[in-house]
Amino acid sequence: MLGIDENRFTIGKEVYYPFSVEMHYFRVDKKYWSICFERIKKAGFRIISTSVPWSLHQGKNKDIDFTGYNDSRKDLIVFLELAREFGFKVILRPGPRINAQWPNGGLPEFLFNDIKMLARDSKGQEIRLPDDYGVQSGYMPSYLHSHFLHFLRNYFKTFVETTKNYIYPRGPVFLVEIDYETSFAGNSKPGSADYNQDVLAKYFPGFLASRYEDIKKLNLAYREKNSNFESVDPPREFGDLDIKDMTKVFDWIRFRELMLKAYLSNIEEIIKSYTVEPLFFRSLYFENSDLLPSTDLFSAEENVLMGANIFPQGTYFDIAQKGRYLQGQHKFAWGASFVSGKPLAEADITRETEDYSDGLRRFYLTAGLASGFKGFNHYMFVNRDHWLGAPLAADGTITSGYEVVKRFNTAILNTKLNELESIKQVCVIGNRDYQRMILLDDTKQFGYMDQLMGNCINGICRDLLRLKIDYDIRENFDIDELKKYKVVFMPSAEFMSQKMQETILEMLKVGINVVLCGLMPKYDDKFKDCQELSRQTRIKTSLGPDIDIVKCKTGQFTSRIFGHILTTDSKVKKLVTIKKKAVGVASSRFPRGTLYFFSFDISSEGDHNKMTHFEELLTGCGITPIMYCSDLSVDMVINKGDKRAVLYMVAPPPGELSSIANTGSREVIVRVDLRKIGIVSAKVKLTDLFADEEAEPLKVTSDSLRKGIPLDISFPDGRMILIEKS
Repeated sequence: MLGIDENRFTIGKEVYYPFSVEMHYFRVDKKYWSICFERIKKAGFRIISTSVPWSLHQGKNKDIDFTGYNDSRKDLIVFLELAREFGFKVILRPGPRINAQWPNGGLPEFLFNDIKMLARDSKGQEIRLPDDYGVQSGYMPSYLHSHFLHFLRNYFKTFVETTKNYIYPRGPVFLVEIDYETSFAGNSKPGSADYNQDVLAKYFPGFLASRYEDIKKLNLAYREKNSNFESVDPPREFGDLDIKDMTKVFDWIRFRELMLKAYLSNIEEIIKSYTVEPLFFRSLYFENSDLLPSTDLFSAEENVLMGANIFPQGTYFDIAQKGRYLQGQHKFAWGASFVSGKPLAEADITRETEDYSDGLRRFYLTAGLASGFKGFNHYMFVNRDHWLGAPLAADGTITSGYEVVKRFNTAILNTKLNELESIKQVCVIGNRDYQRMILLDDTKQFGYMDQLMGNCINGICRDLLRLKIDYDIRENFDIDELKKYKVVFMPSAEFMSQKMQETILEMLKVGINVVLCGLMPKYDDKFKDCQELSRQTRIKTSLGPDIDIVKCKTGQFTSRIFGHILTTDSKVKKLVTIKKKAVGVASSRFPRGTLYFFSFDISSEGDHNKMTHFEELLTGCGITPIMYCSDLSVDMVINKGDKRAVLYMVAPPPGELSSIANTGSREVIVRVDLRKIGIVSAKVKLTDLFADEEAEPLKVTSDSLRKGIPLDISFPDGRMILIEKS
């Protein structure tokens, strides 16, 4: 049996905490493998992970070699055999694309000689990818092109035949990542890929036929005169669009997503066809600060695990969003590549004067758990070219970061952190269609979408972090699961699927408080008239000024405005106004849940008056913070068990959560009301899980912790504090 149970990997009859290390066998001299394995094991790990570069194992002559007979870097088999001898379980990442600052991302050079199989943009140009820290990334192949799939099948056939005796249940390999952040190599814009004519001719007509059945229905929707599905050309311009263009554009974006899922399924089926069936995982690609991944690669039919990668290019906010999305949407947040060091060009490594600090390492480890990640792969744990700061050097020498990670593992095991539960009464629900809309260059009717998604909804998440209120991010609507939240925040634009409109009404009927920000929908997701939500709530909106001064019970402030709210319903109460015109209302039309509708950006953007309004809104929904820190730039999250809790204190690099550019070390005041999480004890002790074993716990009373105690923290840094009965 393979799977996830209680936030742990289940492998046969054994369970493993989901923390692994990345070591590239092809970048570490074979004579150092054993010493690296010994020290990985001593650090508390039972799982190792490695990429498998296609271009290394299949060269110009197209012969495939995993034995290392002529090149010891290729000896994957001995690596797996040694891993089995040391008692490790193994995660394999065979690509096809592995990135990892490896030439062409791991794709063989000979693929690019066949220009027919290269992906194309809307102008028909091949897609050459930007260099990866000084390493050439090559071209992007067309994922579903028959020539590419031919070479792919030959490679994976040999790969599986060679390794099948090392794959569960025969061997240590239990988890296989297919590709890397499958997303047209980060080309999220709809005009960026893939317009390969062979692929379009083979798959696009069938996709359209499955949606419309009859060409007359398509012509009516597209306002075109196509003779058959084969004659339909995909959209190629994505600027200055009108509502009449949206149906075709959205169909094209859906087709792009279908190509990605079909590509992954194709590779997984190739592996399964050789009578081995490990657990698969797919890594999601997020644009920085996006609420949702660029494409949801999950398929209900496939037994796959979803993950995300964490690297220094993002901020703490990006980590927080990724972890909360994976936890909220997929129930298990897996950090497929969780930064342990940083990538650099070779020239920069030789000029680097500072080590990768222990404080920065503690920051990432604590940030991961605080954000909801229940497991991650420490990338890189053994150093390599184009990398700085791994806990082990390429010859197995221990670096400063080793002890930090070792203590982290000890804390995981001794305190059973994965069994602790987060306290989440708030959910932020994203809208996949709205995220598709912000990929477009410009729209005549929905020009406010960037502001709605990028500033308002993301701003709400930032405010929740500032108030130390934990939250989930989801995009699916399961009423039974949503009942556990006291309030749900959602964006609302002039279009929204009928199903989503009906689900919001159902949420209100079962007692879920819903906060909508934006404009009331007039169309469904096919841009046909649909005003179910407006009709049932008796609320309409009209477009309003861009920026204005709004007034509410707590004062007034300047905000970006989406529009005005129109209603004559006596059960709809005005909360916020502009010159007596409503821009914020609360509806008591539903006996159990309250609908709050705001047609302006309610996120604080750092404005004290706006934050006061936001706090007032949360209080009205029965949510008050249980924690406080005197420094707004320090985030705090608490996970609890029956008689204990762990407090995560995250001090990001300067300026990430507030305008205060904190550096160095300072004392902050911390408050935690343990009564609100069900821990009743007059005295408690606080143990820093990163501290030396000889360090004495801090003993305080619950009352003093509720009123506030001083703690030292550095920037950047992270602290994991175990709270137990004294």
